[in-house]
Amino acid sequence: MALEIGDACTELRRSESERILRAQPFLADANIIAVSDGAGGVVLNVMTVDEVSLILGGAVSSRNPTIRAVRLGQANMMGEGMYVAGQWKDSRFFRDVVSGRFVDYQFLGRPYQLAVEGGRREIGSDWATELSHPFLTDLQRLSWRTTAGSSEGYFHFRRPEARPAALYVARTYGDIGGVVRLGPPLGKIALVGGSMSYEDEDPARRPVVIIDSLILPDSSTALIDRYSANRTTRLNGLWGVRNIDFIRATGFDALEGAQDLRTGVEVATLIGKGVKFLGGREDDWFGSTEVYGGFGSPRSFAALEITGEGRRDQDGKWDGMLAHGRGAIYLKPFERHKHTVITDLAWSGGWKQRVPFQLTFADRDGGVRGFRKADVGGGRRLVGRFEDRYVIGKFRKLASIGVAGFGEAGKIWAGDSPFGVDTKVHSSIGVSFLAAAPPQSRRLWRVDFAYPVSGDRSGWEVRLTSKDLTRIFRVEPRDIFSSRERSVPSSVFNWP
Repeated sequence: MALEIGDACTELRRSESERILRAQPFLADANIIAVSDGAGGVVLNVMTVDEVSLILGGAVSSRNPTIRAVRLGQANMMGEGMYVAGQWKDSRFFRDVVSGRFVDYQFLGRPYQLAVEGGRREIGSDWATELSHPFLTDLQRLSWRTTAGSSEGYFHFRRPEARPAALYVARTYGDIGGVVRLGPPLGKIALVGGSMSYEDEDPARRPVVIIDSLILPDSSTALIDRYSANRTTRLNGLWGVRNIDFIRATGFDALEGAQDLRTGVEVATLIGKGVKFLGGREDDWFGSTEVYGGFGSPRSFAALEITGEGRRDQDGKWDGMLAHGRGAIYLKPFERHKHTVITDLAWSGGWKQRVPFQLTFADRDGGVRGFRKADVGGGRRLVGRFEDRYVIGKFRKLASIGVAGFGEAGKIWAGDSPFGVDTKVHSSIGVSFLAAAPPQSRRLWRVDFAYPVSGDRSGWEVRLTSKDLTRIFRVEPRDIFSSRERSVPSSVFNWP
């Protein structure tokens, strides 16, 4: 809440408090009504609708062991705004996977967020922790974060008509920093600050092939000595500016739930200088920029967001360049708002990467449904999507249900990624069955049936997903995120 007992109750603070509550992942909806107390003050009636908090999942098989995976947790443990979940997965050939995640969205009773996660993988392990005060509202003066993490495991390169080649990669990172708001909390504002970051990347020099329980040397030469170890300490300057309003709409990224659409322009920038202390070995420059623009109404909305980063070494040469962007148009063509039409275009690319990198059609967030088994990859990818969604109605006031038809098409260019190829257009069509519980939920459950119609076709693909896409416009694909520099402080510039 942006209001406390004794504060002046302005419409700005009331509406921002309402929006901040709706931004919490454990709440489906929130409304705040101010009522006079008869003594010159007001009473705030806060009404919220909880998301379903139970986290339950798993996998079974007709073969031994019957139970292959179990996932259990609570997204709002005892109503305290804490996420707690654990997972176990059977491994046929290597170690069983055991992992967990904990998030406290009100750490120490303040608007701070503490996230801790980690796990033992089949081969390797990872852990990460973040303590932050995200920039949730223009009323905020300060935003800060500190992170640390490490990961070890194999990066798999897909290649046509062959088993994937794999490189073992170890990464360690950490950073601390923050920003301060300049200007009044209305209209155009700026954020200025700084951070210090540390990254240590150590890829293997020789590739392997993993066949069942065997890890064997790979005979190809494309990955031999391709990547080298890097250790960098940087001092970073942070700058951001935005001129944003919010429009409340229903049934765009959610089935019927409400979301706050950003209209206006935002820019966030980081410029870092490598320094040779605290273990740093490189005297380089690094830059990252994110640009967002959106406009529309509760019936139609269009937005574009692009992010990019790159590094300039001591000799003036550029490498580590990475980019991702998304443009989308949402339309509700009929007055009853049962229909939603979504057109989406996403672009990803990487050049001269210093860590193992490859874009594929198989990525769950950035690829094309129907091509989970596609054995091609490259350095650049373009994917277009179209979806026509229809809300059927409510099921006993417990859930909303709907259906959708979709089409997707994508193309990959080889670039300079190992084993990269220029592909023909891969496209698929399909139908989806949709649900949200409770009806106001912004979490969308969907079962997608996708059939490839062009490209390397391999038959029907069925996907079951559960996502809340209302709090962020651009979902970064996993194959982009895995190569991104960890020093970019996305949670400091977290403008929901």
